[in-house]
Amino acid sequence: MQSFNKDHTCSKQVCHKCQNKHHTLLHLDSQTQATNNGSPTRNNQFANTKGVTNANVNTYHALKSKPKNHTLLATTIVEVRNKSGQYVPCRALLDSGSQSHFITERCVQRLRLPRTQTHTSIQGISNVNTSTGHSVSIHLRSRHTDWHTTLDCAILPNITGMTPATKLNTTDWKIPTDIKLADEHFHQPGNIDLLIGADLFYEISSPGGRTRPGLPVLQETALGWTAAGRTPPHTTPTSTTKDNVNHASRQQETS
Repeated sequence: MQSFNKDHTCSKQVCHKCQNKHHTLLHLDSQTQATNNGSPTRNNQFANTKGVTNANVNTYHALKSKPKNHTLLATTIVEVRNKSGQYVPCRALLDSGSQSHFITERCVQRLRLPRTQTHTSIQGISNVNTSTGHSVSIHLRSRHTDWHTTLDCAILPNITGMTPATKLNTTDWKIPTDIKLADEHFHQPGNIDLLIGADLFYEISSPGGRTRPGLPVLQETALGWTAAGRTPPHTTPTSTTKDNVNHASRQQETS
């Protein structure tokens, strides 16, 4: 087959674009090829040619991260008494590795509780030290039982970041419907107002627990049932980009 050139006269068709003796579709294809090879932009417009319809379509691409397991920490919603004697729901993290109890500055201001000037030295992992100069006494109670207590909490600007770090899909976990969860939104990222340490962690824990392979452990406590432990592999979209794609649909030519 001979390559096409301007002196080629075998075709009996006349191009509607340039009036040379080749089919109009060949002229369009050659122009399209030149455009694809030489144009620096993606949104190229085809020349107005009889029988050609142009359309711009937006396409979206979601980039997903590699599936990985998360370690779910035990959270609970407790009711804390404010300055006016009313009980306000607060989200607490249960931490069996902490020797102290903590509360955020934001939560203290919301409850409008009086604070005491108390110096507390806090030592963390790798001997990282921090300190706080104030503490507050709080009275809290369970939403599901008659359990209640009074705690002295050191005041910190923040306790931890959003917990959990990402929203978890619990559709396939088949959480029993006959239990009362300590935190109904344990699988959704949220702020932590309080940290309840080891001396109360074991006091409020009950012997009952439910486990299933590959899922977090459901543990009965005086505050309700908590969910904690390793989760199944979870994939989340990390970013979304938009591309503009130019489509051309050809209509059949009739002579």
